[in-house]
Parts: sequence; C-alpha cells; structure tokens
Amino acid sequence: MNKKLIYCAVILPLLVADSSRAEEKIDRREVRRLAKLPTEDILRDSPVERIEVADYWKKVNGRDRPMVVFFYSNSHAPSQRVATLIRYVAPHYKDRIALAVVKVADKGDPDRKTAEALRKQFSLDSTPGILFYDNVGTKTVLEDEEYIDPDFKEFRSPSMLFWSVYYSTVRKELDALLSD
Repeated sequence: MNKKLIYCAVILPLLVADSSRAEEKIDRREVRRLAKLPTEDILRDSPVERIEVADYWKKVNGRDRPMVVFFYSNSHAPSQRVATLIRYVAPHYKDRIALAVVKVADKGDPDRKTAEALRKQFSLDSTPGILFYDNVGTKTVLEDEEYIDPDFKEFRSPSMLFWSVYYSTVRKELDALLSD
C-alpha cells in the first residue's frame, strides 16, 4: 500500500481529534521557542514542585491527591518538548493534582549507572518519563523500601509537528483519569 496513503490515514484522525480543543489558542511559535530552552527555564513559572531524588518517596507518600511526576534532563530535546506540554497543561490541573519534577541529568540521557538506579528505585524506564500516581494512601513494600506502583507511565516525547495533538490527548487522558 502507498506510504503516503497510510500516513494520511494515520494523521488525519489525529488532526481531527486535535480540533476538539481548538477553542484554546496556543501560540505554536512560542511553544517552539520554549522547546529550545533548557527544561528548567521552560518550567520556571509553572505550578510544579521541584523535588530531589532523595525526597521523592516522602513527597509521593505524603500527598493528599493524585500526583504527576516528570523526570527530565535539563538540556535534552525530548525532555524539553515534554516540558512544554507540562507548562501548558499544569495550570489547568494545579488544583486537582500535585505536579512535580525531578531532574535526573544536566545534559542528555542519564549515565547507565544513574539510569539503572532510577529504574530500580522508581520504575523509571527512560528519560524523559512521567509517572502518574492516583493511588493515594496505598503502599506496597518492594525490596525493603517504601514503594508505590504508579498507575500510569508515559515515556513518549511529542514531535513538534504533532505537539497540539499530544496536548489535546494529554488533557483528555488527565480528565479521564481524574473523573473517578
């Protein structure tokens, strides 16, 4: 089958789905400009809490509402693209969910040793990564550590071409997850 036809068959529904949030006017030039900045700069004025790896379980265990945690590298294009989504999504949910960010590297992917430690400690399979915790008040013990299984994990990074589609999808998914 023609690759262009397949491409159109996949892309067209995504573009139609994106129109459901068409009432929101987001300046795509600003999104592209932001995506070139370090992740910390992108998130600077966003309603997200910065937490250190050492304080992670204290924050997760002490929350009183669902929590989204974004693990990122500061100078890393995939992390920067996800950070733009968080910057635009966070204001809509700041009163309903706790939003936190954890820096795992200054540039690029974390080194192998750090990545393995993050995988063991938090179930973080790659960077950037987002873990969603909806299970307030539940605990599971794993390897003599307090450990809470995330309800949802996400490790994809949006391309700038489909940023609006990702934005719309993230909003819909969060609305669905929080509707319970």
